[in-house]
Amino acid sequence: SLMKILLTLFVLFFSSSMVADNISDFQIEGMSIGDSALIFFNENEIKKNSKNYYKNKEFTPVQNDEYPFFKTYDAIDFQFKTGDSKYIIHSLSGILIYTDNIDECYPKMNQIVYELKNIFKNADFEDIKTHGHPNDPEGSKGTSKITDAFFYLETGIISVACYDYSKAHNNQDHLSVSIDTYEFNDWLFNKAYN
Repeated sequence: SLMKILLTLFVLFFSSSMVADNISDFQIEGMSIGDSALIFFNENEIKKNSKNYYKNKEFTPVQNDEYPFFKTYDAIDFQFKTGDSKYIIHSLSGILIYTDNIDECYPKMNQIVYELKNIFKNADFEDIKTHGHPNDPEGSKGTSKITDAFFYLETGIISVACYDYSKAHNNQDHLSVSIDTYEFNDWLFNKAYN
């Protein structure tokens, strides 16, 4: 059986005998892309924790805060195809909250990116840059900042990001380590907010 790769804060464990290139081989708090969320959460929890912030409803985002089995992250977000009774995970993020200390997010991000670069030597790498949030409320456009880096693998994308929200956005500043399928990523950037 293929050894699962654990995506944690400080260490990425992986088997040196295998090529780290399939995103379903990675785990965040035991979860992987392609898993059914029902392995980890019951249907009532999934429905209760589902959010409604996309204009396009093809995917449903779920935010799960501070479950007892989380060892590394404060929260886990995942996304499934709306209406999928198996709740198959297409996007998975480990979240660390930085409520009043976003400055501490950037060194942590640099450390994680450095570790990922040592694993994904062959990945197309998009280096750390800062840009505005696409969903900032009118009047504060561009004052919410996302600083992120991307690793493009054959089977999907791993990203690391610090989110520094404006007061008007009224969201929690955080770091996220995310694993996305290309299908989900294309939808997020081309359809989600249209």
